[in-house]
Amino acid sequence: KQDNATVFGDFLQGPPVGGGNPGIGSGKTHNISGGATYTLTSNMVLDSNVGWVRMNSGVEQSDIGQNKGLDILGIPGTNGNRSFEGGMPLFDISGYTGLGTTESYMPYFRSDDQMQAVLNLNWVKGSHNFRTGTDVYWQAMNHTQPEFDGTSQGARGGFDYGSGPTLLRGGPSGNNFNSFATFLLGLPTQIGRVNEVDAPFTTRNIAYSFYVRDQWQVKPKLTVSYGTRWEYFPVPTRAHRGLERYNPQTNMMEIGGVGSVPEDLGVKVSKTMFAPRLGMAYRFDEKTVLRAGYGVTNDPFALARPMRTNHPVLLNLLIQAPTSFGWTSRTADGIPAIANPDLGNGIIPIPGDVAAFTLPTEFNRGKIHSWNVSFQRELYLGFVGEAAYVATKQVDQLGYRELNWSPINGGQAGRQLAQAFGRRAQTRIVTPIGDSTYHALQTQLNRRFANGFQLGMNYTYSRSKGIAGAPDSDNLARIQIPEFYHLNYGISDLNRPHAFNVTNITELPFGPGRRWLNERGVVAALAGGWQVNNTISFFSGTPISVTASGASLNAPESAQRADLVGTPQIIGTGAAERGQRFSYFDPSAFAPVTEARFGTAPWNFLQGPGFWSWNFGLFREFRFLDSKTLQFRFEGFNILDSPRFNNPGSNVSNLQRNADGSIRSLNGFTEITSTSGGSERQLRLGLRFGF
Repeated sequence: KQDNATVFGDFLQGPPVGGGNPGIGSGKTHNISGGATYTLTSNMVLDSNVGWVRMNSGVEQSDIGQNKGLDILGIPGTNGNRSFEGGMPLFDISGYTGLGTTESYMPYFRSDDQMQAVLNLNWVKGSHNFRTGTDVYWQAMNHTQPEFDGTSQGARGGFDYGSGPTLLRGGPSGNNFNSFATFLLGLPTQIGRVNEVDAPFTTRNIAYSFYVRDQWQVKPKLTVSYGTRWEYFPVPTRAHRGLERYNPQTNMMEIGGVGSVPEDLGVKVSKTMFAPRLGMAYRFDEKTVLRAGYGVTNDPFALARPMRTNHPVLLNLLIQAPTSFGWTSRTADGIPAIANPDLGNGIIPIPGDVAAFTLPTEFNRGKIHSWNVSFQRELYLGFVGEAAYVATKQVDQLGYRELNWSPINGGQAGRQLAQAFGRRAQTRIVTPIGDSTYHALQTQLNRRFANGFQLGMNYTYSRSKGIAGAPDSDNLARIQIPEFYHLNYGISDLNRPHAFNVTNITELPFGPGRRWLNERGVVAALAGGWQVNNTISFFSGTPISVTASGASLNAPESAQRADLVGTPQIIGTGAAERGQRFSYFDPSAFAPVTEARFGTAPWNFLQGPGFWSWNFGLFREFRFLDSKTLQFRFEGFNILDSPRFNNPGSNVSNLQRNADGSIRSLNGFTEITSTSGGSERQLRLGLRFGF
């Protein structure tokens, strides 16, 4: 177990000091596996493997045994009578570090099982190597974890304080001072709480696959591999019934396997998902090889992940201010109670302020197309060089779309389901959200370990484009209005154009059998046997999106972009390295938006600060008494303490100007104010005794 402290101490909590989860964590893993191989004939072999893994993990905050919101602060509707509902509620003041349990998914106690069975048949016939097989993969989740995607409140409840209630209509954009004033007045702009009805809640997920492949030695210098894979992903279930699905036509929740609702919720998934692959290798001579390949992969995203916490297994109460200038209620009024529902005939109502997930009745699982060409050549002095073009295109990437979006200047009342049913809570559908691409030049120069020396160098130049805000299937695009959804496409959140790495292992040339101090004796014995390891890395930074206050946009579920009014220039991190707060990019190139429209600055328009680090290791193993060893280890991570800066503040609405338009205070905008947790220099000494 490990205790991870929080920035405001045991009572007020806040984020963890060193990253990760706050509080105390524990875990253990059990696994068992077996396999068998049977030779049918001299050229035909059958092999099989079966494995089972159980992973238990848990983390709880240090104040979990105290109902601070209910018993100490006296705020109705916070905490609960179960142990995992204890602790400090969240008080999230926009522009400031949150107070309370800032990780809404805390605490969690997980017991997850995985089983896999594989059967393969291999047959060699002439110049062909045929292989076929099947794979069945079963997963089970059993979680006590009051977590719901898309909300910042947890089992203790929480209160958000934005700038809206203290703004002047037609006045300047809000800032963190407005938000703090809203907090002092006790006028939250959003309140909520998560109620986990079933503890633990469960999911059961299974996937089937079958493949055929032939590796054909066409000529001594040419090898071709081709085949296809068939996959089937049924709709997941819970341990004793189906999942749940919100029906946007009826405003009701349908409970799989209860009453007239089928266990698979009536969701149709494809049974004809084939994924062909083709590859070739051509050897020009003993030192030169050309390789190329193309393949299709079905998106393996497990639906059990987004659907595991749906209503009514887990109830997410989320109440937002009716307008961008309004508030929900008073802090002292607390959070309304959340009643546990009755499943009835399997079709039940859902409160309009409780969030939900759903699936389309015709589910489209996207595909990933991958292709590459590489050229490898053995060079002089044992070096091998390689250059490759690597690319992927994901078509119909799975993710979330918000069904209950609001148009520009629509406010909370303009939400689509609010107009139809009076429903104002987030309602997300798991569906394709768009396409993404990746293109890269990947180069390597390697020398295998020989004569006490190894060296590896690799450089990648790449470009990644996709849906802003949704680099993977667990996130939401930043704009949800269908008319403007195309504005999400651009440079990916994951884009790092340049990456360069050097790895090296060197045995120092001292001691017996080496170049220097090779005479027998005490000095030679102590000086010999030392090994130095180095890893040096250089990376580009991650993209920056310059945002603005969404007050004038007034479109819940969509974020606002700044206006681009000039040519932005990267000023750099030099001042930050000297401990000064200074602009990373030119603040005058952007302006807040005060009209009912989206800003003109594209998402991920700028690249954040890059970083480099040098990891160094020094090792020596001493042998004595025949079989005994003593290993000395010195390791230095980021040994030169090179700073790894976080991206600067990017909300232009925080910028404060004087009456003449000059900048009075950056107020965090364009400023680098922090470094990444865990990037500091770490030194470690160790001794390892072996017997």
